Amino acid sequence: MVTKSQFKFANWKPNTKPVAKSKKPVDTCAPLPDSERFVDLAGRNMDMIERRGEEILKKIKKKDKELAKLGKTRKLGFANRPRPVLVKMKQIMFPITIQRPEKEDHDIDIMVNFDSRFFAMPLAGYDPVRDMYAVDEGQQRFIALRDRIRKGLEPGVKSEEWEDHEVWIQVIDLDVVDGVVDYSPLRLRFIIENDRKLKVSDVDKFKNEVHGKLTDSPNTETLPEYERAAKRYLKLKKNGLTPVDSSNEGEANKAGAFTAVRYLRNTSLTDDDIDDITGFFNDYFRHEPMYDMQVLPVQWLHKQNKEYHWYDSNDSKKVAEFEKFKLYLNATCAVKNDFGEWMYFSRDVWSRRMKRLKSNDEIPKDFSMILLIQMTQKAGYTYLGIDPTWYTSYTDGVSSWDILRQEEKDLFV
Repeated sequence: MVTKSQFKFANWKPNTKPVAKSKKPVDTCAPLPDSERFVDLAGRNMDMIERRGEEILKKIKKKDKELAKLGKTRKLGFANRPRPVLVKMKQIMFPITIQRPEKEDHDIDIMVNFDSRFFAMPLAGYDPVRDMYAVDEGQQRFIALRDRIRKGLEPGVKSEEWEDHEVWIQVIDLDVVDGVVDYSPLRLRFIIENDRKLKVSDVDKFKNEVHGKLTDSPNTETLPEYERAAKRYLKLKKNGLTPVDSSNEGEANKAGAFTAVRYLRNTSLTDDDIDDITGFFNDYFRHEPMYDMQVLPVQWLHKQNKEYHWYDSNDSKKVAEFEKFKLYLNATCAVKNDFGEWMYFSRDVWSRRMKRLKSNDEIPKDFSMILLIQMTQKAGYTYLGIDPTWYTSYTDGVSSWDILRQEEKDLFV
């Protein structure tokens, strides 16, 4: 086993000082007092029309001119707002060209998770020629409800009477122009509902799930996804990490910013993986943001180590050697400042290698970690607790070392 003195970066030490609160991102998952959690309408953004009044009027006038060119005007006032209408299901039709393709699995998922409290009012237009209600938003909700009734799953409704079952819908009237029903309002609304809406980010979804546990059900068991989200959030906080939207550059570049939130909302990572990953961050690079390379590659590193025959979690010497290995990997990474820079370096090395090999192969998911392991070996340390083939991975024809410039090689030897 190579001794510590032979490793080039043996004197490197991680910065384990506490991170100042001012350098951390805002934690939107943290529970809030009621005074901050609820805002009435009169207290929300009331000064916008003073601050941006001219900008608003300018945009409205521009839109009016665009409509005028098309021979149209806005329909305004209470009478033109969507109104609730109670209709029988046999009065419902779907304008197929104003719909996404139907997906049976999604219909079934709605049926399985059905709760009448969440049957939001579908949107429709009244077609006076056909005397039908054309639903442009809520197709799959209706299909799910129809088939729950047909399967006898809805109390108080006979399966054979589904057509006469009444449902509230939100309706606008469609005009008839030269004998043709004008469906353009529904088409515009379809675009607004399905395209112009602000996409709900992974962070906002995760935040909602965390609050579903910590705020709404702190003392009782709640939905599994809320329980899992809260548990993982607390693991992050324990190791100095904060969930952050990657598009928020100001927050994403702060110490402990965790932008790979998508991995927290599914089961691709176990709770043990979360412990390994967050611990790896907190032990060595807590004053930096956490990059994607510190998620799946670190999961992979721990998994490979645990499964290789050399490692024994009950052997204190081997456990200590693995800890030293992780320390040395981070020391090697520090040559490029942090894991963010190492990712860029890895991509560049792979690109140059592919150019030399005249290949278009995409960079493998494990390459950044493999390269770090190989460069740690070049710096003088070889870990015995991994498959030796790691040290020769991606070396066929041309190795990563072969394509490094001399000044790059000098960084590691």
